[in-house]
Amino acid sequence: MYLTFMSWYKKVVDGLEKVELWLSTILLGGLTLIVLMEVVSRYLLNRPFPWVLELSIFLMTYIVFIGAPAMYKGKSLVIIEFVFRKLPAPARKFVLFFWEILIGFFSVVLGVATYQFMLVQMRYKSPTLDIPVAYFTLPLLLCSISMLIFNVYFILDHLEGFRKGKRVS
Repeated sequence: MYLTFMSWYKKVVDGLEKVELWLSTILLGGLTLIVLMEVVSRYLLNRPFPWVLELSIFLMTYIVFIGAPAMYKGKSLVIIEFVFRKLPAPARKFVLFFWEILIGFFSVVLGVATYQFMLVQMRYKSPTLDIPVAYFTLPLLLCSISMLIFNVYFILDHLEGFRKGKRVS
C-alpha cells in the first residue's frame, strides 16, 4: 500500500513541478514583453504607461515564488557542500532529514502568517492596477503550500530510506 501511495504521490509532485516551471516560464515571457513594450513606448513614443512598474513587480513576485518550490524539488538550492560531504554517511542522512523537518516547519509557519497577512491586505487596492494588494502576497502562500507538498514527499522518502537502510550520497 505504501508503494502505491508513494508512486501516486510522486506523480502528483512531478506534475506540480512541471506546472510551476511552465507557469514561471510563461510569466517571465510576459514580463519581458511588457518591459519591452514600456521601453518602446517611453523612449520612442514618449508616452510611458503608469501601470508597468506595478505589473512588473507583481509578475516578478509570482515568477520567484512559483519557481522556488520547483528549485527545491529539483534539489537545486544552495547547501554548504564541502561541510556536508565531510560528514559520515549516517550523519548525512540525519542532517538531511533534520533539514527537511525544518523546511516543513518553516513552510507551515510561512503559510499561516501569509494567510493572516493577506486577510488584512484584502482591504487595500493597488494604486494603478486597482486590484487587492493581497494578490501581491498570494504567490508566497502558494509557495509555502507547494513547498510543504514537496517536503512531505521528501520526509516520507527519508523515513523509507531509514527503514530500508539506504545510503545517502
